[in-house]
Amino acid sequence: MNKIIIILTAFFLATSCTFYEPEFRGGESLKLGKLDGKELQVTVDANIYNENGFAIKVKPSTLDLYIEDQYMGKVHLDKKIKMKRKSETRVSAPMTLTLADGAMFKALRFANKDKLKIRLSGKVKAGALLVSKKFDVNETKTIDGIKGLGSKIGL
Repeated sequence: MNKIIIILTAFFLATSCTFYEPEFRGGESLKLGKLDGKELQVTVDANIYNENGFAIKVKPSTLDLYIEDQYMGKVHLDKKIKMKRKSETRVSAPMTLTLADGAMFKALRFANKDKLKIRLSGKVKAGALLVSKKFDVNETKTIDGIKGLGSKIGL
């Protein structure tokens, strides 16, 4: 009986610890892979700083993708990502983008924009040691569009 109480106490202490959200520190890059029907393989690289005193593992999760507030489909993280404690880690995340109906036609409207607003929303499951928790994600980021990239490389 004492072992159960100790385990439960340890579990509640671990789940009540303060959690700091990892911080993007630049170096983001996007590599497009194979397009197969409505599925596009993508690899996203970024430098992420984990301020927490424990390593974090982000488990495969699915998020909704919006570009300029237009629903484009679902993004699925294909494999677990590990971030070391109190350090900056270069993360390479393979993902599968499942396009919604008409997403390619919507994307054509964005071809001549300098900047694009991208939003990811949904739940991500992350864990440390034996404890895992689902976190709400609603992140918006502005990136260079095709026209913006072309002007930077002299096209």
